[in-house]
Amino acid sequence: MKPIYNLKLLALLLALAGLLFTTAIVSAHERRDVGEYQFVVGFIVEPPYEGVKNGVDLRITRVDGSSPVTGAEATLQVEVTHVPSDVSRVFSLRTIFNDPGHYTADLIPTASGHYRMRFFGVIRDGDREHPVDETFESRAGGGNFNDVQPSVDLQFPQAVPEARELEAAARGAQNVAQAAQATALQAQASVQDAAGRASTANTLAIVAILLGLVGSGAGIGGVVVARRKSTN
Repeated sequence: MKPIYNLKLLALLLALAGLLFTTAIVSAHERRDVGEYQFVVGFIVEPPYEGVKNGVDLRITRVDGSSPVTGAEATLQVEVTHVPSDVSRVFSLRTIFNDPGHYTADLIPTASGHYRMRFFGVIRDGDREHPVDETFESRAGGGNFNDVQPSVDLQFPQAVPEARELEAAARGAQNVAQAAQATALQAQASVQDAAGRASTANTLAIVAILLGLVGSGAGIGGVVVARRKSTN
């Protein structure tokens, strides 16, 4: 009987661990009644980390009886906003296998900080449609689910730059390249201007020489004519 007792104890401990894990995840979500339905919203993996695959986590149940609401993936969408940069994108929802009323939208958050999730559309329940336009904020905006965290503290054995850091470095390199190109164009314009001035100076010098030669020729001719006259 002892092995059976040990198996039962192990099963109980596993069930308790699963319950604690589920409770910890749900506690990092926001639970809210939306009309006749209850929404539970957060990230699939809490806490979420920058640059790590994650997703919107949405569970919809009826307030009376807590039965799951199915089919919402066809009529609801979610707009996710990274609030510090004010960048938004609309995602379609998909169902989670073998878990009625549970939906997600896959994403990889590429910046840390405050996120906003706005669910909009309708819920079709039988022959009725219930409009939905509900916004949920992460903790930085006063909500109950976690902000996206920087992932540098988790990186091992070597820390790698975050996507935003690479983008900033690329933007800085581009700005330097553009400044260098502008300087090169200015230098080229200065060289061309100097060359133009040198060409004009050369032309004027040649004209002056030609005029001098013409003047000298005229002077010599005058002397010759004068001598001929005096001889005659």
